[in-house]
Amino acid sequence: MSELINPSVIVVGGGAFGTSTAYHLSKRGYGRVKVLDRFAAPSKDAAATDLNKIVRFDYPNPLYTKLGLEAMQVWKEPGNLLSGMFRHTGWIMAAHDMTQEFLKSAHDASQRAGKTGVRYMETEEVKRTWPQFTGDFEGWTNLWSPEAGWVPSGQALLRLATAAQANGVEYVTGDRGWVQRLLFDDKGSCIGALSKSGEAHLADVVVLCTGANTAALIDAKAEIVARSHCVGVIQLTPEEAQRYKNLPIVDDFEQGILFPPDENDLLKLCSCRFITNYYNSKVAGASLGHSHEDFPEDGVPRQIEEEMREFVRDQIPELADREWVSTRMCWDGDTKDVNFRICPSPTNANLFIGTAGSGHGFKFMPVIGKYIVDMMEGKLSQDYVDLWKWRFGATPPKTGKEPHPWPARDLGELDGWRGRNRRVFKHSRKQSEVARL
Repeated sequence: MSELINPSVIVVGGGAFGTSTAYHLSKRGYGRVKVLDRFAAPSKDAAATDLNKIVRFDYPNPLYTKLGLEAMQVWKEPGNLLSGMFRHTGWIMAAHDMTQEFLKSAHDASQRAGKTGVRYMETEEVKRTWPQFTGDFEGWTNLWSPEAGWVPSGQALLRLATAAQANGVEYVTGDRGWVQRLLFDDKGSCIGALSKSGEAHLADVVVLCTGANTAALIDAKAEIVARSHCVGVIQLTPEEAQRYKNLPIVDDFEQGILFPPDENDLLKLCSCRFITNYYNSKVAGASLGHSHEDFPEDGVPRQIEEEMREFVRDQIPELADREWVSTRMCWDGDTKDVNFRICPSPTNANLFIGTAGSGHGFKFMPVIGKYIVDMMEGKLSQDYVDLWKWRFGATPPKTGKEPHPWPARDLGELDGWRGRNRRVFKHSRKQSEVARL
């Protein structure tokens, strides 16, 4: 791409990676950038379009620790377009039998990075520090990271997309932006994308930031698998929200994540036991995302709901059986090694890949587009080239340091998810829309 003067660029996908890519392209002076997405920002099917996401730097791999610290500096510093969004709460990481090695590696990496405040915390100290935790925490090993926090991710995605558009990036949505297939010339070079409206969008360069639906556009079914966190939202009373407002994020790598309430007194929970979608995928042999637009009344499978409630019962048993405001499946593109895929296409010229957040990519949104553009320009440092390269479906060796080792289940194995939000939609559609953001 470096030999082209002011090339036209199409970014397919308006989630965290695609929006960050478009924004950083515009900041570097690219004057002909177009984002194609079925939905206007914040894209309805993007993993980032959620109530909130964790922002932290605790990784066993020092390259992600470095990247996390860089992103956190942007989230925290005043005077930029994302200022004021970071909620500093701290973060408790927790392990059981399968994730002790991952927790130890995260602790050791934090110490090497000079973050001595990251330390183990006994359950008695957790409950003494936050007496709102009334559960037993049986079998938990806890690691406290005081600098972490969360941001309202859907709002942040919208803010960055708005900034990209203000810099001249064109967003094409609806059927005109809903990409059905990529276009290639007779040499196999990518020349654009065909949308559902029948419009051919042509460009010098195409960047795929398509997350859970990547395998619908390229042969990626062995490389990028759609997997979902399951999310449930509880509406607290004002009195309850006041009681729980100072809680830290709790992330049990084998069970789930609990966030403190937001400004609307909504408390979000999500499962760390992933599901796939081979069952009703339109591409044989590929797991693809399950669209919220096409299936708005579908929610969380019964089995995972029961597991999420057990997770809450470990911490705050009085909330464990509360009714959900809404439940949803939050789909992302995952890889076997949990690393992103930020690389040139292994098969087609002028096609680049910047995707596979693997359930942990959002926190890097302020900076990840800079690295994707570096890759496109041939400037990405070799350590990140090696980390994010295409691996042709290779299965990495087991290290005992997997963050979420619970075996994935498919939608076809689970029940209770079809139409489970029907009553919620009829009762309070407005609340459900708020919960998405």
